[in-house]
Amino acid sequence: MYAAQFALPVRIVLSPGEPVTEVYSADEALDLLMGWPKQESRIFQKAASACLAATADPALSEEARKAFVTFANASGIIARDVPLDSLYENGELKPLYR
Repeated sequence: MYAAQFALPVRIVLSPGEPVTEVYSADEALDLLMGWPKQESRIFQKAASACLAATADPALSEEARKAFVTFANASGIIARDVPLDSLYENGELKPLYR
């Protein structure tokens, strides 16, 4: 597993009609964020900072994922094919296997 990889990819749709893109790591999320046209919002700044921190410390990758999901949701690019609430339990990401 790549060091700063997310436990689950973040599924996004950058433009209506485009296919779903999966973001697998803090590095990929940071690449997308650095190309984002509007970088002034607090949510953007928090996501960018969290992803940058996770590239230096992979233990922070799930914190970065949460911040990126918040950004994607607020920006309207989160793919709506999976309900976000179904991925979390008690504020934590559910394990892939039980």
